[in-house]
This record gives sequence, C-alpha cells and structure tokens, in this order.
Amino acid sequence: PPWLKPPSPRPPPALSRSIDRSRSQPSGRQAVSQSGGAMAEEEGSWDTTIQEWLIDEGYCCAGALAYLESGEMYAAAPVADEAGWGLVYKEDHEEDIMQDDMSTKKVTINEQSCFLEAAKGGRPVNGLWIGGEKYTITQTSDETVGDTDVKVVMANRPKKGLCIVPTSTQIVIALYNEEAAATQNAGNCKKTALAFAEYLIGAGY
Repeated sequence: PPWLKPPSPRPPPALSRSIDRSRSQPSGRQAVSQSGGAMAEEEGSWDTTIQEWLIDEGYCCAGALAYLESGEMYAAAPVADEAGWGLVYKEDHEEDIMQDDMSTKKVTINEQSCFLEAAKGGRPVNGLWIGGEKYTITQTSDETVGDTDVKVVMANRPKKGLCIVPTSTQIVIALYNEEAAATQNAGNCKKTALAFAEYLIGAGY
C-alpha cells in the first residue's frame, strides 16, 4: 500500500539490535517499541505489508524481507504472535551434514549467509536453510517484473517450499506449506512473491 514508508536502504544500528532481540524474545516487539520509536513503527509496518502481500491471500504460509547487501532479515509475517519469525528465522545451529565420502560432519549453519548466497545465484555448500529446515534448490531462473529483470530461486522439501526474489536492495522470501492449504503450492508462491517484488521495485527498492 502506498501509505507505508519503504524500508531504509541501511538499517540504523539501534534498529538492527532491536530486531535481534525480537527474534529471541517473544515480547521483542515491546522492546523495539520502547527503544525504537519511529523506527519501530517502520519495522512493524513492513511486517504488516508482508502479511498483506504474501499471507492474506492464502498462497503463502510465511514471508520475510531481508537486505540484499547483508542478508539480514528485518520484517516477517504472519504478524500475529510473531509467528512469521519462528518460520523464517533461526539462530546459528549445528547440523549433521553428509560429506562426499558419505560420512556426516557437524557443521554450524548460518542461515543468513545461506539464503544470501542463494539470492545471488549460488548454491550454499551445506544446503539452503530457512527457519531451521533444509530446502533443496530446484530452479534458478530469470524473470521480468515490469521493466526489471530479477532472479527467482525456487526450493523445496517434503510438502513445503519457498521462493526467493532479490530486487536491487531487498530480498523477498516467501514460504508455502501444501498441508496448510490447497492454495499453497510452488506456482502460487512464485506468483505472489513476484507481485510483491514488483511493488518493491516500483517503490524504488
């Protein structure tokens, strides 16, 4: 919606710290509101924007926005009870990753670097992890949104999947869960993510 203010190209340090707290604490938004003032309102407005573009139509189960420069997520949905953050974000975690010789090795997964690499057209060496779950990249393609060419990354896991669309400064991440609704599938998720990306590009991002 045009009345919502677009995100700043770079997050103010205070806002970044506030977002970090909100990820680990259920009452994080209160902490943001107390310390962030106008910045908190801006962050919250983007949670709502994701909700309206990706969630409300029923085509996605979760969505997030991140900065293309760093991969840092700054907004997520569903907004209610901060459910979106639980689906799209997890602190660094250790996972058993199969090696070339079929043995397994414990590796620390940093999800931010995973989807940032994927958004830039790469294939993360330890897989694409979002919200503590591993996805397999199935397709990377170039699509035209309005007058702009964007990269689209599709990935899936059993009954679930996601779409990543980077714009010039942002990364749109949209997730779907086939068991949550019949309308949630790869095609609808991609279409919805591209429509949201087109809105961001139109706003200069």
